[in-house]
Amino acid sequence: MPRTTSATSVPIHPYKRHPLPIYVTSLLLIFHSYLVAYINSSFLEQFISATEVGAVYIIGSALTVLIFLFISRVLRKIGNYKWSLVLISLNFAAVAGMAYTNELRVAVPLFIIHLISVTLIFFNLDVFMEEQIGINETTTGSKRGLLLTLISLVGATSPLIGSLLVDGNETAFTYPYLLSAATLIPVIIILLFFFRDFSDPEYNEIDIFSAIRSFWRSVSIRHVFLAHFALQMFFMLMVVYIPIYLTKDIGLSWAEFGVVMFFGQLAYVVFEYPIGIIADRYIGEKEMMGFGFLILIISTSWIAFVTSTSILVWSIIMFVTRIGASLVEVTTESYFFKQTKSNDAQIISFFRITRPLAYVTGAILGSLALLYVPFNLLFIVFTILFVPAMFGTINIIDTK
Repeated sequence: MPRTTSATSVPIHPYKRHPLPIYVTSLLLIFHSYLVAYINSSFLEQFISATEVGAVYIIGSALTVLIFLFISRVLRKIGNYKWSLVLISLNFAAVAGMAYTNELRVAVPLFIIHLISVTLIFFNLDVFMEEQIGINETTTGSKRGLLLTLISLVGATSPLIGSLLVDGNETAFTYPYLLSAATLIPVIIILLFFFRDFSDPEYNEIDIFSAIRSFWRSVSIRHVFLAHFALQMFFMLMVVYIPIYLTKDIGLSWAEFGVVMFFGQLAYVVFEYPIGIIADRYIGEKEMMGFGFLILIISTSWIAFVTSTSILVWSIIMFVTRIGASLVEVTTESYFFKQTKSNDAQIISFFRITRPLAYVTGAILGSLALLYVPFNLLFIVFTILFVPAMFGTINIIDTK
């Protein structure tokens, strides 16, 4: 994935920065994505098995990684503004199509388009965000903190809304997908009104082998990357397999599932901001990262053995897993960007494609595991994979 450089020339016609519209766009895109994120795998399972659902995620994520490696060429040719409009239009068509399709040969391609385009759109948003902030980042701390809190709240409420729209008929995915598609309309309007004059920075193309060599030379960066990679596999597990497991094997209704995920996601609202402050001022990232993995390992293993249909029980389990995820997410990103500089473009670019790489790896492992073990033991398989990441944090040189 390319990295935008800070050493860009000043355009002849200065670009007018619009902070509020980019923040509103961020929230709308989070709502659009999270509204259907936890129902996508169940949508696909109408047509294919859980193992084959993993294979679809493998294909979509692998294509995403491949596109990221060459995205700089596209951005240099047509620019971030036009490319964003293209991707959002494709995504709108794909999600709207998913609302009505009842054929496998249509559903799978549309989902792959959605999976690829929504990931690329968030990268484009990141490019806009960097240019909005400019060089005076010291004045944006409070705004970023507020934005992160709002994003966490939207991320918590969106799955609940999506699940409530599905509840009552497990094949009635029309309404959440239509609402998700409709959310993109104001995003397009905002882009047309406020970002037509966007001045593109210089885009650096990622050299995958150079990036791997660079981060592998630093023991701390290497283990932080692997920790972040393991975390992204946990997210894949939650997005792809938890909805199927809780609604099919455990027997929760979609409304109950939505409530469970809402309380689980609230952990981010409660803990992420304080964790960042504690890591910066008091403890440091290393200990909190290792403790986060310990919580993640213990709580994820609970999923394999709990058979209760109690909303309270599953809400507690999901909340505890997100406490662990919050600790790992904040500390890995904080540590990584403390240890890298603006000229570490290759390492930063490689760090940014961790998510699709983890989705490819996690979906492959999940699909293979389901061929040999019952669904509930899939969570034990992933728990075992998190153990090396936890012990890897021992090798990190702490910032405190």
